[in-house]
Amino acid sequence: MNLVLNQYRKFDQIIKRFRKATGLSCPLGCSYCCHKWPVEATVLEVLPLAREIYRRGMEQEIMGLIEQRRAENNDTCVFLLPQEHARANGACSFYNWRPLMCRLFGFATRRNKRGDPELCSCKIIKKTDPASIKRAHMALRQGLTLPIYQDAFFTVASLDPARGYRRFPINLAIKEALEYLYWASPGGETYSNARAKRSLGTGGQWPS
Repeated sequence: MNLVLNQYRKFDQIIKRFRKATGLSCPLGCSYCCHKWPVEATVLEVLPLAREIYRRGMEQEIMGLIEQRRAENNDTCVFLLPQEHARANGACSFYNWRPLMCRLFGFATRRNKRGDPELCSCKIIKKTDPASIKRAHMALRQGLTLPIYQDAFFTVASLDPARGYRRFPINLAIKEALEYLYWASPGGETYSNARAKRSLGTGGQWPS
């Protein structure tokens, strides 16, 4: 998990430098990317998030929300805040532990037919700040870099291929990660402390 977070920090630093140089930035409180497409992640990508959920003692609450969303056939991420509670950096209640796609959206590139990096820009930023999009394209031509989607996903996935390649809807990925940590600790002990073990063993929320 620390390896995943370390890789996330590397991507974040690259994006931070690019944003500082170009002014490319999300509108305050925007959550467009959280709604536009079904968000997906691998179990590996959300393991740091799952660990943080355990650290905060929120595992039962989160599992309950996931089950509620499933029953409602609602694939909206359980960490998406209502718009009225959105923060300056967006509407994610676990922003610092968000998975890879949430970090890269609007701030990554893909290779074009010539193999050159091409900005995958956000529709909202294009509308609200087209000048920053122009500066971003110019910066890429001048050699400033952003993560490349394909390379970034492979880099993270290769840290743990068993959990790093298969993508799930975001809430299912979180559920799988919580269950993995619950059972995967050495010696057959649960990941979290005894209190969490007792509480998670009741209520029918976890696999037997």
